[in-house]
Amino acid sequence: MSNLLTPKNRFMFSNRITHLFKIDFPIIQAGMIWASGWRLVSAVSNAGGLGIIGAGSMYPDVLREHIQKCKAATNKPFGVNLPLLYPDIDKHVQILIEEGVKIVFTSAGNPKTWTGILKEKGIAVVHVVSSSKFAIKAEAAGCDAVVAEGFEAGGHNGREETTTLVLIPAVANAVKIPVIAAGGIATGKQMLAAMVLGAEGVQMGSRFVASDEASSHLNFKNAVKCSGGRYTAFFKTTNSGSPFEE
Repeated sequence: MSNLLTPKNRFMFSNRITHLFKIDFPIIQAGMIWASGWRLVSAVSNAGGLGIIGAGSMYPDVLREHIQKCKAATNKPFGVNLPLLYPDIDKHVQILIEEGVKIVFTSAGNPKTWTGILKEKGIAVVHVVSSSKFAIKAEAAGCDAVVAEGFEAGGHNGREETTTLVLIPAVANAVKIPVIAAGGIATGKQMLAAMVLGAEGVQMGSRFVASDEASSHLNFKNAVKCSGGRYTAFFKTTNSGSPFEE
């Protein structure tokens, strides 16, 4: 993953997101379970974006290992994505504090629970939201920014099923803190569209999940690269917890 920084690019991408994270480009690599370990995260951060470790699939000791290896691989800022419904959340938070992580993206839970504790330790907190209502709650909880994640995004999306292009302006109009757009964004043109609608940065998953540094299986990477629009599949979860394809 090559470093694309030039003085001109640094000037063009100076906004509240680049200032908050101390990065050169307002491009965030999503914290993807099983795919975004220290190799991918450090590569993104070294290239001028913000790499995010996906803690959702990691036991506490594994998370600590990835944080330490990431610190050894880059002197640039990086963060950790922390699903708030994780059973060992208290242990994860303690590790983040002990290891000096400065940026945390929270998701899948109430940001009010941990935001204050994290911010007391000087950690910037960003919460993932699926509606303007939840964006307002995240702002009230003290979050420094929100990720407006449209229904096109992978992972757990909101019940509203609001698409990205509808969600971005709704959230941007509802809060004063910076908005990061996510869901179906993979190119410069899509990034520009998101910023025109009010976002100050973008979070991308699929664009990075197929990269050399991602820990996803090679067959999966090739499937992503060769796929088209008709390959999108939706899964719901039954009461027993078993997924089924729709």
